[in-house]
Amino acid sequence: MEHKLQNNSLKLEVLISTMHRVSLHFVDKMFPFQETKNMNILIINQTERGKELQSIIPNIRVINSYDKGLSKSRNLALQNAKGDICLIADDDVEYFPNFEYTVKKAFISFPEASIIRFKINTFSGEQYKLYSLVSKRLFKKREIENTSSIEIAFMRQKISNEIYFNANFGLGSYFTCGEEYLFLKEALKKNKQVYFVSEAIVKHSVKRSTSNMADDQFVKAQAALYYHDYKELSYLYLVKLLFFLFRKGLINKKQMINKYKIGVLAIKTYKKIK
Repeated sequence: MEHKLQNNSLKLEVLISTMHRVSLHFVDKMFPFQETKNMNILIINQTERGKELQSIIPNIRVINSYDKGLSKSRNLALQNAKGDICLIADDDVEYFPNFEYTVKKAFISFPEASIIRFKINTFSGEQYKLYSLVSKRLFKKREIENTSSIEIAFMRQKISNEIYFNANFGLGSYFTCGEEYLFLKEALKKNKQVYFVSEAIVKHSVKRSTSNMADDQFVKAQAALYYHDYKELSYLYLVKLLFFLFRKGLINKKQMINKYKIGVLAIKTYKKIK
């Protein structure tokens, strides 16, 4: 496999979403074990006019966007990517020394794959979340619903112009999470083969945007996702979620009523904007 990989011409491109950057110094922190000038990187920098990021390094392309929202940033990256394999990235992570080898090896091992999901570790060396111990193809909702964007790599030509992130979901949008699940669900709906490979490629801090399930923003996004999946049954799933939070001691009875109202309003809003 190693000999085959060394002779493989697949080009890997890292698609970084960031905001308000005026210097490329943050890129070196993301890749402390790599020569970034030799890597293929596309940076989407959401910024203001007059505060654009520039690159004089040929392999590091920059697109300055005056739009807002993480999913819009991801979609702009998808539209302008050039790599054979593309890896979704944020600006607050650190990549392992051999991450490029790991990603390419995975797509060679599973040539039928359109998308491969990898593992994240924390900076202290622990697993970021619970993962399967074995690499496998993903078919079911529960296998993709806790995916993080920075776990995702894809073959560009296999999803190009077919699959995008839902701009109503993700940081900076009305629903602040859930965009990764919808992205992978759309891939499965369009018969793309999605795999999980049980190898870590990147480090991230323990704190994550969806870690507080009792947060209003999480409840809003989850209610909208329930409607996306179950339509009118979404209200029952919302109640089920709130009872789960209550049993876990994350909310009290009084908060359950308020959270239910938040969820119902979120469903109503999603019906209007979807």
